[in-house]
Amino acid sequence: MLNLKKKKLFFDQNGYTVIENILSDKSSYSYFDKVKNEINEDYHVNYDRIKKLGGYITGNLDLKPSMVILDIWSQLKKKNISEILEKLTTKSLANYDIKYAGNVSFPNKGDQFYHTDGPKKSKKILIGVPIQDLDENNGPTELIPGSHNIKISLHKFYLEKILKKKVKLILNKGDIFIRESYIWHKGTKNNSNSLRIVVLFILSEKNINFKNQQILEKIKLSDNMFHSSFSGKIREFISVYLPIIYFFYKIILSIIKK
Repeated sequence: MLNLKKKKLFFDQNGYTVIENILSDKSSYSYFDKVKNEINEDYHVNYDRIKKLGGYITGNLDLKPSMVILDIWSQLKKKNISEILEKLTTKSLANYDIKYAGNVSFPNKGDQFYHTDGPKKSKKILIGVPIQDLDENNGPTELIPGSHNIKISLHKFYLEKILKKKVKLILNKGDIFIRESYIWHKGTKNNSNSLRIVVLFILSEKNINFKNQQILEKIKLSDNMFHSSFSGKIREFISVYLPIIYFFYKIILSIIKK
């Protein structure tokens, strides 16, 4: 039986938690297979488009949802995700807008720099659904437990990072993770020979300016944080092939913005 009181205590202290086996059923697995098939189809059929996307060089892309992503959300609602979220965040699911998203890491790529998903004030919650087992080999997310509690600049974070405990989210198919958006984390390298796929549900506090997403016929891979502009591709190229330069560039920006 799920001990939500214990999960909330862990979530408050660490900024994330894992819910085991919540989607370990035949219907959920069939949706996972469909996600995998749609992404693999886009990856192989539309490769010329994909290699122009921001994030292709890094090997870490976002996705635009199809109806199957909403089907997975429906499965979570049947498994009482509303009750779980309300216990963890003290807010009803009705208080959130939902963005349907995902992240795909390419074979032998995907390593990132540590970052947060937006500023601390954004107060977003991310629910991640891996469609396959996530192990040390295929690029699990690595995060710093408790780093959601303190607002810190990039240069100060890296000065202290060596002393921080790091955790990789090793998950079984059917598990999910729930985390604060403002927790320091990164994608690690996918050393497997397959795409590593995680479906994401991004919950943000209700806003009158929120726009509903277009739901596509099939999932499409899309730009990540680098974008596909010329400047975005240059920054991405430097981050991959001249990482020391990119690192110091980010550190200097962090100091300037202090």
